Amino acid sequence: MENASEALKIAFGVMMFALALTLSITSFSQATQAVEAITYMSDRETTYTYVKPSSNSNRIVGVETVIPTMYNAYKENYKVYFYESYTDENNNEPLYLYKYVDPNVATPDTYVYYVDLEKEIFPSAAEAVEHLNIILGKKTTDTNSKYHEQFIHSEGLYEFLSDKKFEEVLGEYYQEDELDPGNDTLEINKTKKRIITYILHN
Repeated sequence: MENASEALKIAFGVMMFALALTLSITSFSQATQAVEAITYMSDRETTYTYVKPSSNSNRIVGVETVIPTMYNAYKENYKVYFYESYTDENNNEPLYLYKYVDPNVATPDTYVYYVDLEKEIFPSAAEAVEHLNIILGKKTTDTNSKYHEQFIHSEGLYEFLSDKKFEEVLGEYYQEDELDPGNDTLEINKTKKRIITYILHN
């Protein structure tokens, strides 16, 4: 009887040791995970991927950006220019959008590569927008339409631009400086105008 009692004590002791060992291992594993998590949180820079900065801030855009910009140019009084290639003001190749035909004067047609209410010949911004709506669509077969002869992209300007990408270059200038580069008017009294240039991206 005494041997059985001793055997039970030993068995109980072994069972308690195994239970204590299991708890110790579990606690140690949880402590290790907690230390790793704290180390990771305190050194998040280990997950950073460093990217070499771009040489310029210009972005590459498509027709989904270009078309709304063209409409906004009439509403917000800024210029949009299009180029197939551009080196500087004296060395560039315009990307023509349409041709202006003056029905009243026998002069050569003017090929237009910009959206600018000051330079384009429209009596109002509303008519300029109407013209843009027509030029973006397919060329009309109505030869009596006042815009019929202005199409140089018969499929429509939207279709012509739809598969192209452009480098967008943003800038600003003062209107007074364009008219008179040597004027000494204070900048606070000048009218600032935004200019956006789209250069065909190969």
